[in-house]
Order: sequence, then structure tokens, then C-alpha cells
Amino acid sequence: MSWLKTNLAKLTNRVWSVALLGVVTTLLVAPRSSAQAMQKGINVELARTSSAMPVPDADNPGALIITVTDAGKLYLGIDPVMPGSLPEKLKGRLSDGTQNLYIKADARAPYASVVKVLDAARTAGVAGVTLLTTQPKPAQAGTIVSPEAIEMELARHSPAATK
Repeated sequence: MSWLKTNLAKLTNRVWSVALLGVVTTLLVAPRSSAQAMQKGINVELARTSSAMPVPDADNPGALIITVTDAGKLYLGIDPVMPGSLPEKLKGRLSDGTQNLYIKADARAPYASVVKVLDAARTAGVAGVTLLTTQPKPAQAGTIVSPEAIEMELARHSPAATK
């Protein structure tokens, strides 16, 4: 009992030190873990543009992203998809028909593969399409950069069909 009385102050200080260390560690790690919670995806080499605008919504967990690889393969999120089934899969993922589609096409992807995605988007009723691009300007170390893109709108009827 006398050992406990003489060492109680030291034990209390250690408990508080460990508790403080836990709180500080949590405060330091929490902002980083939330900042790094970017959406998983297929890695491609995006085309460089100079007139793209930031599109932070492309990093939202619910963002609808189609990836076109340099070999022309298509992915809905991280799941491989065949061009023929893409319109139905897009229809199933659209929320009340107003969701934007982000196309993450490799700069070396065949043009025909990108056109297939645009055709599927139009068939599925997607109104807005955003082509994700890369930023030519270097990012400052340690900062999170929003994706940049060029937004476009899909025509509902071609001019030749309305004549």
C-alpha cells in the first residue's frame, strides 16, 4: 500500500500523458484521413487541357464515372462493363435523371470507345457529361487538388432529324 501512495502521482501523470497522446494523434490523423477519402478508380493518363474548370463533385462517393482505358475497355466505377450493357447500367444508376456523368478517358483511348460512352449516356437519358482532364499546372506539395474537366451537354435531337 505504501508503494501505491508514493507512486500514485507518477501513475496519474502517465495515464494523462497517454490520454493526451491519444487525443493529439486523433486530431492529427483525422483531417488527413478525411482529405484522402477520394473515390477509388481505374488509373488512366488523362488528356491535358488549359481551359478546364474544377469539378470537386467528381470525387463524391456517389459520382457516376465511366473510365475508358487506352485499350478501349470500359469501367463503370471500378467494375468492367461491356458497351452493349452500358445504357441499362447507366439508367439503373441515375438518380431522378439529373445526375451528371463523368468520363475519365485515357488520352490514348480510341475515339470510337469514347463515342460509345456518349451514345450510351444519351440513350440512358443523361443530360450532362463532364470530360475529366489533367491539370498542366503543378500542385503544391501536400495539397489536395480537385479534378478538372470540361463540361458538355448532350443534344436530345440531331438537327438533321428535326427537319
